[in-house]
Amino acid sequence: MNKKDLVRLLTVVLLVLVSGLGCSQSDSDRPATHPVTGTVTYKGELVDGATVAFQSVDGTQGAMGVTDSDGKYTLTTFQSGDGAVPGEYRVKIFKHELQGGGAAAGGEDGPPSVAVPDQPVAKPKDLLPAKYANVTKSGLTATVGEEGNEFDFSLED
Repeated sequence: MNKKDLVRLLTVVLLVLVSGLGCSQSDSDRPATHPVTGTVTYKGELVDGATVAFQSVDGTQGAMGVTDSDGKYTLTTFQSGDGAVPGEYRVKIFKHELQGGGAAAGGEDGPPSVAVPDQPVAKPKDLLPAKYANVTKSGLTATVGEEGNEFDFSLED
């Protein structure tokens, strides 16, 4: 596993823990989820390594995913790739880089940055416009239903 993959894994784990998505509910107590996928582009280019986070309008549900080299993401709520609970969501998308080239997670309204162990924590540099890292400022929304949940996000300055 290379450094970039390790940082992505740590990002997802931290976001799941901080968001409370890893609750200890049994499968029968969980609300139904439906697959959610999509693509993220910035200035027409596919974005690799961006975190896509859906937060329900009422703040009770959340789901997230990380884009791959094709800019594609798949959301996770309770189990890897299970999607999201149906409803209205605000969306934030962010990608940060630490000084020195390490990746970091977090957004303006999200969890603190994560650094690779044994490296100093540095202020992250936004690799996408900062407004997209905040669900209240991004202007991005999605309505998750029982099917047809493909949400492509085209980001601009």
